[in-house]
Amino acid sequence: MKYDVIVGGAGPSGICAAIAAKRGGSNVLLVENSGLLGGTNILSLVGPLMTYHNMKNQVIRGIAEEIIVRLNKINGTLGHIVDPLGFCSTVTPIDTEALKRLYFELIQENNIDLLLHTKIIGAHQEDGNIKYITVANKEGVYNIEATYFIDATGDGDIAHYANAEYIIGRTSDNLCQPMTMPFVVSNVNINKLLEEVKNNPDNFVIHKNYDYKYLGISGFFNEVMNAKNNGDFNINRDRVLLFQNVLKNEVTINMTRVNKYSALSAIERTKAEIEGRNQIQEVFNFLVKYIPGFENSYISQTPHQIGIRETRHILCDYMITKEDVIEHKKFDDAICVSAFPMDIHSPDSSIMEFDDENSAENLAFEIPLRSILPSGLNNLIVTGRMIGATHEAAASLRVCPVCMALGEVAGSLASIATKEKVSVREVEYNTLAAHLEKNNHILKF
Repeated sequence: MKYDVIVGGAGPSGICAAIAAKRGGSNVLLVENSGLLGGTNILSLVGPLMTYHNMKNQVIRGIAEEIIVRLNKINGTLGHIVDPLGFCSTVTPIDTEALKRLYFELIQENNIDLLLHTKIIGAHQEDGNIKYITVANKEGVYNIEATYFIDATGDGDIAHYANAEYIIGRTSDNLCQPMTMPFVVSNVNINKLLEEVKNNPDNFVIHKNYDYKYLGISGFFNEVMNAKNNGDFNINRDRVLLFQNVLKNEVTINMTRVNKYSALSAIERTKAEIEGRNQIQEVFNFLVKYIPGFENSYISQTPHQIGIRETRHILCDYMITKEDVIEHKKFDDAICVSAFPMDIHSPDSSIMEFDDENSAENLAFEIPLRSILPSGLNNLIVTGRMIGATHEAAASLRVCPVCMALGEVAGSLASIATKEKVSVREVEYNTLAAHLEKNNHILKF
């Protein structure tokens, strides 16, 4: 069977791409390597979602917002909350079990063909047109044809196999942002943690108007330093970073930092998985010993796989730059907006790098259509964290809401190309824009 559209990767971007393409009238196959839908939010426990807003304006809507509305109906989210750290505009806590359920419901409701436990291991292209992808699963190794392809694999696997050009990590040494292994801790005394923030504000990064109703912590700098001096904390991290979850007395910890391994190597990624799990235990032991509120807590959930911030950046018709982010760039062919700072976890130190001028109060930039069209390929669209952007710019658009918005654009573009029987570059921007706006998708700020 030949599909109109094949989407590789069922993370948040791939799911939104598949839904948009199907709703646009295309016959769609969604291919996923794991047995779950949801990518990093589900497999790697990355949460809360950041950010749907810039200042008081919502800049991400469409399918991404539909998912939050539906999650809210099943008590799977606390909704959009002002970021207690003031790092970005809002955070959106999600319950991973509720989100798992919702993603499967959406795929079934939209009658999208789904192939789990299937790895994409090749792509055959002729004269800039991909003819088929090669997959491997329990049935064997075989080819699946389509007219259009959407690469939402995170690592740009389809693009890579189709001989697209790309860069890896930062240009100076090709190192990528560190991998991380978030984990969930239950039976945490949230009130005790809030008291610590209230009583010792200089020990934390806090939003200037923090109301102490929802807990987010970036701090305990003194405790981390003391633990390091005592030999109780040896991870390349300078702070406690955690957010309150949807379930009572539960938080997600984001403190592991696995540096200098390549997620494009199975050997190195295996080492990263092992190191990440060792770090989880070290972080938890530190929390129990040094941080008030964790005395009776326990680890209730660890991820299926380590979280990956960065690998390939596919060379597209336009590459978004650091300057585009800083200068709040607008584009004639804008397809969505990012309002997340350049959050660069250094590949070789404990620090987080970001431009103070790019605070949540003034940050927003547009992403152009050209940045999802790989150079030299006519029927491939890329979406998610590996679109056309530099190491620095990608740090501002790699977050889930932006990836979801990009996915909706990719699926919509593929569906229009299917109807018009043209290459993805031949679709008129105004046609795509009208389609997206009709579906409550925000293109510009």
